[in-house]
Amino acid sequence: MKAIVVRPPNKGVSVEEVEIKERVGVGQVRIKSVMTGICGTDRGIVNGKLSFSYPPKDYNFLILGHEALGRVEEVGEGVKELKKGDYVVPVVRRGCGVCLNCKIGRQDFCETGNFIEAGIRGKHGFMREEYVDDEKYLVKVPEEVVDIAVLTEPFSNVVKAINGLLFVQRRMVWNCEDSSFECRTAFVVGTGPIGTFFSLLLRTLGFDVYILNKRDASPTEEYIAEKIGATFVDTEKESDKLPPTDLIVDTSGVPSAFIPLMKKMKHNSALILFGTIEGERAEITSDLVTEIVEKNIIIMGSVNASKRDFQEALNYLSIWKYRYGDVLSRMITSMVSVEEAPKVLMSKPKGEIKTVIKWA
Repeated sequence: MKAIVVRPPNKGVSVEEVEIKERVGVGQVRIKSVMTGICGTDRGIVNGKLSFSYPPKDYNFLILGHEALGRVEEVGEGVKELKKGDYVVPVVRRGCGVCLNCKIGRQDFCETGNFIEAGIRGKHGFMREEYVDDEKYLVKVPEEVVDIAVLTEPFSNVVKAINGLLFVQRRMVWNCEDSSFECRTAFVVGTGPIGTFFSLLLRTLGFDVYILNKRDASPTEEYIAEKIGATFVDTEKESDKLPPTDLIVDTSGVPSAFIPLMKKMKHNSALILFGTIEGERAEITSDLVTEIVEKNIIIMGSVNASKRDFQEALNYLSIWKYRYGDVLSRMITSMVSVEEAPKVLMSKPKGEIKTVIKWA
């Protein structure tokens, strides 16, 4: 079958005919790929910049892709919830099988670090014509959001991070006098799909959101900001206009993008670190450490998501389809064929929020 293949840690990507012997077993289904999304992790692997990526055992290559939408083609014995024709999105991370978190389906909090991730480390991904997977790692897609369901995986990570934030901030009373979050301010650094989803979810919760980038907004970004009631700020020109903030979410992975903003953080505020990139450096001074301590600032890293987060993400997408349907559709800025995919995997097209590969 046709697949998009990488050979980490080497740089490069290609479309190849591969043979993966997968039979549908008990509790499994065969899935035909419909769409797969391209993200920064994929490009990091393709460009040889992510040292943690590796192929499955007994293979000298890795099939890329972890943001997927597929359609069930064959159902094995013991499958309870899915049937042929259902659309599904697969969970990315699979547990170590040892720690308690992995045993109860929270492999996103694996304690051993010996997990595998489809299309990233130790497991073939979903940039291929078809694949077999366990029903327990598949989330059924409501019919009304099939056209945007390829966005579920990146959004699931956002859902997890915000749920984690709200749990941690129970250390005190963080809501407003009217029980909402409408008195709270958030900076979202980065305007890709993750940054856009953070902005959408925080606005839904009532936060006053500032979307930050080191450039002017593209027409699409400008439209999205206006539509959801957020403020786009070019930090190269207007960072002095930013108000004090209760929350910073960094989706860039670039320390120099968010560390200067920390002087704006209020008492009892929080910093979510989501973006990852290797090789960037910025200085953290003792004065900043003192400010973090004296202001009770929480710093929280977050990555990956559980099946429950995927389900919650799909619920939000179903609700937002009627309020923000045009915003969600505009997040998919381009759709390419399988043959065109290597080019856009090597470098990000100008104006991209999300590029999607169409399989069927």
